[in-house]
Amino acid sequence: MKVRIIIFWMVCQGFLARGQELQSVTGHHTGNDSMLIAASPEAVSQFEKRFADWPFIVIPESREYPVALHDALPSRWMERQPSSLSSFRVQGRPGEYLVFQLAVYAQKSSLKQIAIHYGNFSAQNSGAANLHAGNPGEADPGVSGKDLIPHSQITCFNLGGKNFRGEDFTKRVDLDKGEVQSFWIGVQVPSTAKGQYAGDFQVGADHAGSRHVHCILQVEGPVVANKGTDDASRLARLSWLNSTIAEDHGLVKGEIPIAREGRKLQLLGRELLLAGNGLPAAINSYFTGCNDRLARESRPILQTPMRFVIETEDGQIIRMEPGPLRFTEERPDRIRWEVRNHSAFADLVCTGSLEADGFGNYQLRLQPKQKLAVKDIRLELDFSPGMAGYMMGLGAEGERMPDHWDWKWDVAHKHQDALWVGGVNGGLHIKLKDTNYTRPLVNIYYPFGPLQEPFSWSNGGAGGVHVGAAEGSSEGVVRVKAFSGARVLEPGRSLFFNFELLITPLKRYDKKVQYGDRYFHLGTDQSAPFISMADEAGANIINLHHKSDIYPFINYPYSAENIQPLSEFIRAAHSDHKRVKMYYTTRELTVNLPEFWAFRSLGGELIFPGPGNAARTNIHPNGPPQWLADNVKDHYIPAWLATFTEGKYKGMQDISIITTPDSRLNNFYLEGLDWMVKELKIDGIYVDDCAMDRTTIRRARKILDRQRPDPRIDMHSWNHFNEQGSWASCLNIYMDLLPYIDLVWIGEGRDYNRAPDHWLIEVSGIPFGLPGQMLDGGGNPWRGMVYGITNRAGWTDDQTQRYIWKIWDQYHFADKEMVGYWDANCPARSTNDSVQVTVYKGKDQAVIAVANWSKQDQDCSIRLDKGLLGFDPEQASYLVPAIPGFQPAGSLPQKLSGLSVPGGKGWLIVVDKTGK
Repeated sequence: MKVRIIIFWMVCQGFLARGQELQSVTGHHTGNDSMLIAASPEAVSQFEKRFADWPFIVIPESREYPVALHDALPSRWMERQPSSLSSFRVQGRPGEYLVFQLAVYAQKSSLKQIAIHYGNFSAQNSGAANLHAGNPGEADPGVSGKDLIPHSQITCFNLGGKNFRGEDFTKRVDLDKGEVQSFWIGVQVPSTAKGQYAGDFQVGADHAGSRHVHCILQVEGPVVANKGTDDASRLARLSWLNSTIAEDHGLVKGEIPIAREGRKLQLLGRELLLAGNGLPAAINSYFTGCNDRLARESRPILQTPMRFVIETEDGQIIRMEPGPLRFTEERPDRIRWEVRNHSAFADLVCTGSLEADGFGNYQLRLQPKQKLAVKDIRLELDFSPGMAGYMMGLGAEGERMPDHWDWKWDVAHKHQDALWVGGVNGGLHIKLKDTNYTRPLVNIYYPFGPLQEPFSWSNGGAGGVHVGAAEGSSEGVVRVKAFSGARVLEPGRSLFFNFELLITPLKRYDKKVQYGDRYFHLGTDQSAPFISMADEAGANIINLHHKSDIYPFINYPYSAENIQPLSEFIRAAHSDHKRVKMYYTTRELTVNLPEFWAFRSLGGELIFPGPGNAARTNIHPNGPPQWLADNVKDHYIPAWLATFTEGKYKGMQDISIITTPDSRLNNFYLEGLDWMVKELKIDGIYVDDCAMDRTTIRRARKILDRQRPDPRIDMHSWNHFNEQGSWASCLNIYMDLLPYIDLVWIGEGRDYNRAPDHWLIEVSGIPFGLPGQMLDGGGNPWRGMVYGITNRAGWTDDQTQRYIWKIWDQYHFADKEMVGYWDANCPARSTNDSVQVTVYKGKDQAVIAVANWSKQDQDCSIRLDKGLLGFDPEQASYLVPAIPGFQPAGSLPQKLSGLSVPGGKGWLIVVDKTGK
């Protein structure tokens, strides 16, 4: 969710109410405006008469004039003659990824399953090759070298390509009568090419014949760099859509290869033991403290093996006999296995995998052999007492484990399908799925693209989840029971009880990131002196937001207008020993990009097919911006809107639309990241309410880690736990991304007066192995220090974090061990439940963070344990260092006895062994 959304929404309301919506810059960026002008009915009638014998018309068009209208013909085409449509010329340079269009107009009837066939482009003295289907294949024999642009280097983006998982796919395209569809063709021109090349395209549809188009390609000039992607106007970046960059099995920094000993799978700080049926028999964690250390002995997360239970109508449990468990894949990043479990009534095929980051994926296929009435089919997990202290998800915010929790499916209104249960040093995230799963839209856009209710688990609303004490088990054992209720199993009708399993913590807590990274983040101010302001604040990392003179358009940082000033800025920041990270995500996308109409031509693949002009959101309560209403009209959702009120873009707007999750836009995004890393030397990205899957974020991590020293990815999210956000817990829906994130900024819309447990689970990041920061209003610095977190500079006028950073350096926090109140080994304990204490422990010195969670002043004593502290607190000195905005200087001769803690505030107290 966009930061400061409430304020922004109010501003947008004001602009709309006053009718002051300014002209957008879309006409300059998305193509020639003449393509938005529809021809008159009279002109169309004359045009169609010239093609009266054609069932449909194919109009070749250059990249400079992207087809924008799908329900009308542009006036530009009205003078075209039949001879001009049978042959066309395009011009390119050696090495260029050249794109152009073949537009199809269904003038007489609808067209079904449009196909485009093409062959090699051959030098004109070599002859044309045979035609092939419209997807990349093998080059034809007989012509080679500089005389050939092979068929394998030609693609039609509208008919297929590589999906975001690197898999080949095809698309079906149909047209209703009167509709126009642009097919974007990409040709990779060899760097050795020179002169004229000829190729042929055959465009056809079922029962409608075909049209032949001859293309002459003139190649001249010097070899173009980077396939032409440096120049956005060439639209060569469309090649990014089919990229498989970083789609490999390599590990990211900090991971260790997943290893197997028999049925025991071992990964960083965690291990999983498989039972014969393929489900986990045990899951253990080695993490300790604030998850920056590993113990020699593990602690069990599960009390008993996980169970998949089929209970018949009369209360009998079907016993299944497992067949052989086979490991079908073993790589450093992933291990897969499969086993078929048998019974007289049904078989259960268990296919599972575990990855090096702790992500497990289970497909449980239930295959009934005979008709059988069942009372319930369920999954049961019993958590050990030490690893069931907290829960988050399925309507529960991050909080202490309640006595019991009952939940039912309601995907229309609630973004809920997953639950995390655990302790700080170990837990499990469980996500229930079926084969119909698609990634939903997030935050206020969820109702336009909600979850699909899993047929198996929901069972028409009979299914749900119960969390509570495990009957018949020892005290403190918590059982999670995902049930589906009564149904009748039919032979030949399989059910898929799929689920994801993520073992937390996900990584080591990185003290270098927490205490060494000092962020400057100014939001969307347009022409601020970022570097000097970061210097003054003591920051060493600058997050660049969009809506600035050096980065104007959301999620398109490589616009032609801003590349040069952005590049100069990054060089200047690097010279000043600062890293630069870009706001860069996929959830929404500016319409001010040259590829907009090409993206639009792909249907709902990249641009989410929402209600269009009928869409109403909190940001656009009165309807979409006028430019969208006039030119895009349907199958979209309006999103972020920025009005430039100063700087070089003053008087313009940046309008954006919601994108489709899990699309080829992810590939485009990653290639764009790679381009920025290589060409601009960016040091990381800032991800806002992510719409990407874990595979895409993992690929982004690899791109950064392999090319930049010490890169960073931080992630922000608005608080979705409200009606507008469809009652989702942010870290719950994004948890599978966290292994690849360095720091979380989960603070917008947060109430910093919530209980310490809420801070621990929902804000700090500590149970998942990540540092965090505060956001709204600067947070509460005293409570933040209990978790080692501050605000980031620039976001508010408050400079407190600057002085806390100095304290971190002065007292060497990065070298100390953080031991929080949640840890049984914490050397300090408060005698007042309203006051929480964390100790930053060194060999001869400790710093104690004390915070009051009530609004009233509280008196308490802080009791220090000599053995846990490592030195005698009775012989130590106690100092309250001066921290502007936080606390005045002072001393505590009472040795922390009778300490008064102001309401909503606290203290940082230095305890020194030397007594100095």
